[in-house]
Amino acid sequence: MQRTVNQNSRFHTLISLRKIEKEEKQELVKAFTGGRETSSSKMTIDEMAALIDHLEGENQASIKRMRSKIINIAKDIFAVPDMTQRHWDALNKFLTSKFKAPLHMLKYEQLRNAVTSLERWRDSETKKMLNELLNGF
Repeated sequence: MQRTVNQNSRFHTLISLRKIEKEEKQELVKAFTGGRETSSSKMTIDEMAALIDHLEGENQASIKRMRSKIINIAKDIFAVPDMTQRHWDALNKFLTSKFKAPLHMLKYEQLRNAVTSLERWRDSETKKMLNELLNGF
């Protein structure tokens, strides 16, 4: 039995979220059809379900990595080994003002943008600190 419309929609959403190129998509389809197909339109319900589960698992792993990266960047910004409630509040206030949600509620694309924003914030804070140190000499 062919894949469903819902599966097709979910698959293409995951593909676009992960920015998977055509060739990589074809290789994924080939792997999950046992080499039978390179076009997702010819996948069975079970094959598509397995591929979607795989992509969703990768997506969740990426989300966890990005959240960890955000926390580590925040630790750098605040110059602390561990975040206190005050630090968490400051981080979530920044994320909410910029991305309309605290860390635990950010979606994949928002997390990608948040990493970039926090890296810029950290870099600007580092520059300020270096300038202060240099001006003190």
